[in-house]
Amino acid sequence: MSEYEWDRTTMAVVASALSGDSDGAVELLRPLPQRDVCHIAVRLAAMAADALIVAAQDTGGDRAEALSQWQQCILQHEAEYDGD
Repeated sequence: MSEYEWDRTTMAVVASALSGDSDGAVELLRPLPQRDVCHIAVRLAAMAADALIVAAQDTGGDRAEALSQWQQCILQHEAEYDGD
């Protein structure tokens, strides 16, 4: 799969997820080889990181602020599910 196809599939997965169709997103990934799914996962992570940085900058923060907010989200998530 080419970089163009990885990007195209990544955008389709995002569109499915945003519309609440997680099953549709899964179906887009199901026929792909693991290597391609990994590339798409990395692209999704990069997109999320960019969005976090932009959100932090919009509120007067910077990259460090975005990282701090992300770490807080992770800790909160872990605390909510600790012991389940």
